[in-house]
Amino acid sequence: MTQPHTPGTLSVQLYTFRDAYAADPARTVARIAELGFRYVEPFGIGNHGLSNAEKVSRAQDLRALLDAHGLKAPTTHAAAPTGENAAAVLDAIEALGAALPVISWPGEVPGFERDVMDTKGGTERFADALNDASRHAQARGLSLGYHNHWWEWSHFGDQSAFDLLLSRLDPAVFLEIDTYWAHTAGQDMPALIRRLGERVRALHLKDGPATPEADQTPLGTGTVDYTAAIAAAPQARWHILEMDRTAGDVFAEMGQSARTLIQEGRSTWE
Repeated sequence: MTQPHTPGTLSVQLYTFRDAYAADPARTVARIAELGFRYVEPFGIGNHGLSNAEKVSRAQDLRALLDAHGLKAPTTHAAAPTGENAAAVLDAIEALGAALPVISWPGEVPGFERDVMDTKGGTERFADALNDASRHAQARGLSLGYHNHWWEWSHFGDQSAFDLLLSRLDPAVFLEIDTYWAHTAGQDMPALIRRLGERVRALHLKDGPATPEADQTPLGTGTVDYTAAIAAAPQARWHILEMDRTAGDVFAEMGQSARTLIQEGRSTWE
């Protein structure tokens, strides 16, 4: 007997609207709320390039802007809370009100860049750094996550960098699976999500031709089977829409994707 599907909760990655946000933060947040979203996922919180005071003040300013429009940020892409600035990064995450900070790429961890998973040793060192950041987060009652791109699937013999990373990560580090980039990497994305099980607490949902530099498109108009991805992760509450780039109107296309998920009963606003 087929189990009933429990819809996930919609959110949207603020990076999608980065150009509009840079020009007019208040109007951008207002337009996101007008689309129907109750939740957003900010990016760049606790940026290591900022002073510790700026880390916190910028998060406070964004929190005030979200509050003014009835929006919350349960998840956020953030700098890794590690090293001498760990406390300030955590202060910024707490000021935003996020409980689930996510490391969106290796560059958010001091001393690492995108190519770190080109080698076995680099992957192991990166996993250890994430574990250290996770311990700091847990001390504040926060859960740290990791968000994939496509480059995690380089191989060392029969093992992928992604699998090596997971084997070394503390199970407390949850996963935010970007379905588009996993598909771009040639993965059987629903099977991957099922294999990862309860560690997957959030999905990034996007569509398009599944090549790194191509424009992305509304859900259902590209090559990604978003319905299979959602079905593979009934435990993942957060369905986070994102577009890294598009040739169209990003607000209209995000609204179209959100309506698709709502009308199909796969996601809800709350």
